[in-house]
This record gives sequence, C-alpha cells and structure tokens, in this order.
Amino acid sequence: MKGRFLTLCLLLCLVIVPVWAAEITLSTDQKDWYFSLGENADIPLKVTSGYTQPVDGTMQFTTVEQLQNTGSVMLSTKNRVYTHSVSPGESSIMLNAGSSDVEKSIRVQVSFDYTVTTPIHVTLPEIIIHFVAKPPASGGSQAPVTSSSEAGSGNTPTSSSVQIVQQSVSAQQQAGRDGTLQQAVSNNQLPQDATALKEQLEKEARKKEQQQNQFEENLRQDPLVKATNESLAAEGFSRESIKSAPESGDYGTFRMDYRKATGEQVTVSGRMENRSVPSVQEKSGAPINVTAPLEANTTFQSMAAQLAEQGFLRNETHLNLSTDRATINLTYQDEKGKRVFVNASTSGGNLTQLTLEREPETPVNYLPVIAVIVIAAVILAICWLIYRRYLRRKVPVPGTPGDPTAPRVPIDHRKAAAELLRKAEAAYAGAQYADAGEYAGQALRLFVAYEYGARREMTNSELITLLRAGNREFREIQSVLDRCTDVLFAKGTMDAQEFAVAVAFIRRLIAGSG
Repeated sequence: MKGRFLTLCLLLCLVIVPVWAAEITLSTDQKDWYFSLGENADIPLKVTSGYTQPVDGTMQFTTVEQLQNTGSVMLSTKNRVYTHSVSPGESSIMLNAGSSDVEKSIRVQVSFDYTVTTPIHVTLPEIIIHFVAKPPASGGSQAPVTSSSEAGSGNTPTSSSVQIVQQSVSAQQQAGRDGTLQQAVSNNQLPQDATALKEQLEKEARKKEQQQNQFEENLRQDPLVKATNESLAAEGFSRESIKSAPESGDYGTFRMDYRKATGEQVTVSGRMENRSVPSVQEKSGAPINVTAPLEANTTFQSMAAQLAEQGFLRNETHLNLSTDRATINLTYQDEKGKRVFVNASTSGGNLTQLTLEREPETPVNYLPVIAVIVIAAVILAICWLIYRRYLRRKVPVPGTPGDPTAPRVPIDHRKAAAELLRKAEAAYAGAQYADAGEYAGQALRLFVAYEYGARREMTNSELITLLRAGNREFREIQSVLDRCTDVLFAKGTMDAQEFAVAVAFIRRLIAGSG
C-alpha cells in the first residue's frame, strides 16, 4: 500500500516543463493587402526574437509581378537584399512595395537568413498586394501570417536582381481571358509593346549589374576597407563573402564576413558615399586586436589583467573605425554570466577616453520561487489528503462508532479484538501481509485502549502515552505495534514464526484479562 502511495505522489509531482528554444519569427496581420491606386504600399512586418543579444543577418524582399497578359505571360521578379540586425524581443520593419496607377496584384516573399551555431532560414508565407480602384471596406483577409524556420544553406543573394520569365498561353486560354482578342498570338512570339517592355527591363538589369561591379571595385580600392582587410588577415582571418546593396556605383551599403581557421568570425559593415567609406563597424564574439593606442596603454593593460584575475574573459568586440578615429567597446564575462564593459576612444593616434562599467545587478525575480513553493504546497496537501483518506482509514470494528451499521450500545472489546485477530490470521494465510499487519495492530490497540478505560480506539502514539502515564508495562506492546505498522506500510515483513509469536502475545493479553 505504501508503494502505491509513493507512486501516486510521484505522478502528482510530475509537471510539464516548457523548453524555450530561442528563434526569430516574422509575421503580418493578414495575407492580402489592398491599396488604392497611387497609394504607397507600406506593409508592417512584426519581428520577434527569442535571443538575448542582437542577431545580424540578411533580409530578402522579393516581389513577383505579371507584366503581360496577351499571348504570353511575363513575370517580373525583383529581389532586394540588405543586412539587418534583429534586436531582442519584439520589433517591426516597414516593407515598401511602391505604388501603381493601374490595377494589379503583386506577390511578396520575405525571408531572413542568419547564423548562430548553424545557418537558419526564416521564411514568411507569401502575401499578396492588390492595387485597386476601390479597396474593400474590410481591408482584406484578416488571417495572420507567421513564418517558419528551417536549416539554411548559408548562401544568400549578393545583390538585387530583376528576372523576366516568359510563359506561353494557348489561343483557347487567351480567348477566354481576353474577349477583345480575336486571334491568339503564336507561341514564343511577343507583341511589339511586350518586346519593348522586356528590352527595357533587361537594360535595367544590365545597369544594375554594372552598378554592382563598379560598387564592389570602389570598395576594394577604398583605403579604410583595405587597411581593415589587411589588419584582419594579419590576425589569421580570411574573407568569406561580400554582401552589398548598391544604390549606384558610388553609393550603397555593404557587409563582409571573415572567418579564422579556429572558427572565430568577424563581421565588417559600412556605407559608401561618393566612392569613399568614411567608417566601418567591426563586430565579433572573439577577442580580436584593438587599436594600437589602446593596446599600448598601461591603464588598459592593468585593467585587463585585473579582470582576468577576477575570472572575466573577453567574449565580444565592437569597433567603429575611421581613418583617424576609433570607438572601441569590449565585453568581458565571467562563468556566472556577469558582464563588464570597457569603452575607449582614440583620435589621431592618441587614447582620449577609457572607462570601465559593470553590468547592474539584476533584481532577483522571486515569482518563480513563489510559484514553486505554491505548487509544492498544493502537491503536499493533495498527498496528505490521499494519505488520510485511503491509508489511515481505520478498520470498522463491529459495534464501534467506526461501523455505521452498529447500534449505539457498549461493545465487548475482548470479543471485537479476537475477531480482528482472526481476520489478521486469515489475511496472512492469504499472503495479504499489509492487511494482516493492519488487523493485528487494530486488535491490539482496541483491546488495550478499552481495557485501560479510554473506551475508544487510539493511535499508536496515543496508546503508548496512556500506558506510560499509568505506569504500565508498555515496551512489549509498543514493539508488537511497531512491527505491525511496519508491515502495513511495507517498511518490513514478518515471517510466519514472528507473526505467530505476535498473534500469540495479543491472544494471551485478551485471554489473561478474561
């Protein structure tokens, strides 16, 4: 019986423990978005990050538009790619799909690629933008759209692009779509206006490619970018990729990723203006070299040595570098997660500022502790009620208040005890040892209590107290009661001889008082 009790309590103590897996999700309020003709199509995109630090990645915004609907279907795919840093918690991005003076629909695809330990690709299901003369009053489908995540390849488009896809349409299909068309255009033969449109779009694509090449060439020749590349190469880093978003050959943003053979990574990003990069930002989780003025400073050297003695190690480096100035932010962290920040500035080869800041102590959140205590108290209360209800139930004795069928008359406690003793022997013979221990203990408690004037059944501790108070011999009685209780709660067992001795002792007590 005790085993069943413990099993039940164990089941009550099992709770579902939620596992929070850090991830990034994209979502919008609806799938279909309606805009009036001439209205700018701005789509709010909600970004939720489960990470505690900003996550850098690549945002891809792709639109697919049907350009032609006479004879052939032409699909124009425009791809915009740019770097984006997602902050912890919730943030938002406003995606702009332009405007239109004619009614049309544009399919929009949004994705975000980032790397934590492995590349991750976050994809938002397709949403549709409708440019119409009169938008519906409801504003379109209100079903929210939420992204899904999957393992990424680590490869993302390096630039924007425009792609033309031509699909032939049969005469029967076209005649059904356009009642004004009397004769379908033969396959692979575009009307004159469609051919001109295709040539114009291909010309724009070639121009984009030329701008891309010119931008990256200017980037390679920039003195600050070259110096940064040489400095990282001297530390053992090699450049793995360049992701750029040129606005022209002379303007735009870029991001370059570097990796060491040992796995450390560095990201360098910035903006080119008029063929020149005024500053770059270096970010790394590795302790890369800082600028020479800071490295040579004795105060900084002493500060770093003291932090090392206190168990703090560098785990993040942020540098903002220009040709003659630098801002350095270094993060140190100990094994308990406490962080210390070293901030410095240099100008013209001299250290102009150096400070050390310790992360404020996070207030202790007692709510989880209180919740655990409350849950534990509830479980203990349930276990106690089960114990009282099922395991401490007293065996009804004929003629006692515990027997609801018994008349309210004095009982023959000697006879009742003898009856319980017979039940104990029958239970033991049937291998029901717990019941045997319970009946035998019940018989002894009932007889002794009534014999010494209590006139009610008592617990073991109450009975021993009664015997002590009356200067009675109680040690042998206590020993038999304890052994019966042990058998009841599976703390021990009685072999046949020991059980027979206990029964004989109880029977002698009953007979000796006759």
